[in-house]
Amino acid sequence: MNSWEKALSKVCELYFSSKMNSNLEWILVGSVGSVLQGCEMTPGDVDIYTKNKEGIEQFAELLKEFSLLDKCEFPHGDNWLSSLEEPTFTQTFSSGFTWTKGSWIIDDFKVEVVHISNSAGIPDSMDGDGIWEGGQYIWNHYKNVKIGRDTILTVPLEIQLESNLRRKRSDRIQAIIATLQKYGYNKELIEKALSKEHLPYFYSQMN
Repeated sequence: MNSWEKALSKVCELYFSSKMNSNLEWILVGSVGSVLQGCEMTPGDVDIYTKNKEGIEQFAELLKEFSLLDKCEFPHGDNWLSSLEEPTFTQTFSSGFTWTKGSWIIDDFKVEVVHISNSAGIPDSMDGDGIWEGGQYIWNHYKNVKIGRDTILTVPLEIQLESNLRRKRSDRIQAIIATLQKYGYNKELIEKALSKEHLPYFYSQMN
């Protein structure tokens, strides 16, 4: 079992055995979600989004055993980790983009849980702008994936492709396209998920 599988399996074990699983809404995003849908990638961390801000606090309680005892010595950046003193933090960037996050190391692999409360106008629509992986539509267009005995929600590759095209992540773009070529794709969803700018590129790759 890979490190990311061990980390995600532990999260699932704690979640499904907890009383929180009736009201904590979360979805797997990023590279681990891609790999569970058949992509060949090497994940750097487990990325989870919660639907509500309260979900971050719930995850902080759920993953409490992995929190640092003392406040993290690093500022609120990539190396920051949740502690008992500071289990989560909220950050607002100059654009207005605001998120609340928690971060833990589980079985030597980082697990990051985020709730986005202000997208600061990042395009997110089903009629031309493209669906954003951190936006409102992922909660209605999720895909069920298996991790061990558990079934969890993840963002479909069709939506992940749009986000990676925006970020110009060529390695992930090619991995996702190769998977969609191999296993097929949801035509209705791809035409909603991809922006008018990116849709012609996708079809040129598929043909």
